[in-house]
Amino acid sequence: MLSENNLAKFIELIQSYNKGEWVYPGVLIRKLGISQSQAYKVLDALKRLGLLEVNYELYCHECGQFKGPIFETFGGIPDELDCEYCGERLDPLDNSIVIYKMISD
Repeated sequence: MLSENNLAKFIELIQSYNKGEWVYPGVLIRKLGISQSQAYKVLDALKRLGLLEVNYELYCHECGQFKGPIFETFGGIPDELDCEYCGERLDPLDNSIVIYKMISD
């Protein structure tokens, strides 16, 4: 999945997170120079080990802003939401991204 060099960088990066902090796949993509697919595979592996849990955040493609709050389940996202920055209607299916929460020390 990750090269030996990237694995060492990843371990150092993931150890910098504290319990309750959000882990964004984009950070791994930028810091490790890996693909989006690789980032999600690595994070999903940590989820299966009980270190992370999946959450959802809404992102407006129109203005490029994230809209809080973060949702613990996809079903918890309201059907009708507008971007608080530009007013664009957000569709949970099109505008949600998977992020992870560190649940282990």
